[in-house]
Amino acid sequence: MKNSILLVACLLTVLVGYAQQPGADKADTWSNVPTATDDRFTNPKSKLYAGPNGWYNFGEVRAVVSNAAKTSYGYKGGFTTNSKIFNVVEPNKNRVLNLDFGTERPPVGSYQISKEANLAQKKVHLSFADISNSKLLDWDSADNAGTVTVSLVNGFLYVKCRNVQLQPAGLHNTGDMKSPMTLGFEGAISPQ
Repeated sequence: MKNSILLVACLLTVLVGYAQQPGADKADTWSNVPTATDDRFTNPKSKLYAGPNGWYNFGEVRAVVSNAAKTSYGYKGGFTTNSKIFNVVEPNKNRVLNLDFGTERPPVGSYQISKEANLAQKKVHLSFADISNSKLLDWDSADNAGTVTVSLVNGFLYVKCRNVQLQPAGLHNTGDMKSPMTLGFEGAISPQ
């Protein structure tokens, strides 16, 4: 009897320890947006949103400047378009990521990051600006700085990029803020 109790206790210890280990999917916190309610059966006239990771006109920006302090920016903000440029704005702050595809409805595919947008050549321009301290800190994309993927999920444009290199370009990018930035983004925008 003592041996069976000891065996059960050992098994429980191993199982509890295993259950607390983070899985591969738990390590990627980009997918931590709550899923929108699926009401297609209770309200068939409503627009159903079942897009990727629960994004709905929202996105997440994560960026780190390659300076000694490793200055980081991380926020979830509204994802909109304005004059053919996609904007991800941090609420209550003056920080914005711009993605310029040259159109408000880029076709599905992979886009090379470039210093200028060119829809025909599948090139996109990215820039990140921070004017929260009354000084313009700005980073722009250069040619071959990475890729941005655009997919279509239930009519929503899903935009994603990781490890994009942006170069300092702002008037006040001096000292350690004159270092490159590594940026990632994920978000979805509803059809207009």
